[in-house]
Amino acid sequence: MKTLVALCAVLFLSVPAFAADEDAADLANRAKFEKDCAAMIAPGGPCAEVKMGGGGRRACADANIDKATPECKATIEEWKALKK
Repeated sequence: MKTLVALCAVLFLSVPAFAADEDAADLANRAKFEKDCAAMIAPGGPCAEVKMGGGGRRACADANIDKATPECKATIEEWKALKK
């Protein structure tokens, strides 16, 4: 019984650590996206009307990948890898 309680405690403490790593990677990718894909989200760009947050602008850039710069394409590929 003690072993089960200890195992549950370890499990509950380790799950937030994995989530924190994913959040940090997503925030880093978002900052890179803002820089590398500025033309996509600037006024007049294909994703200018998409609101910030939730990955909507990155998804829009992915949908319009043919209009993206090579740097932006690489950032979008990193973002898609994070979602897996």
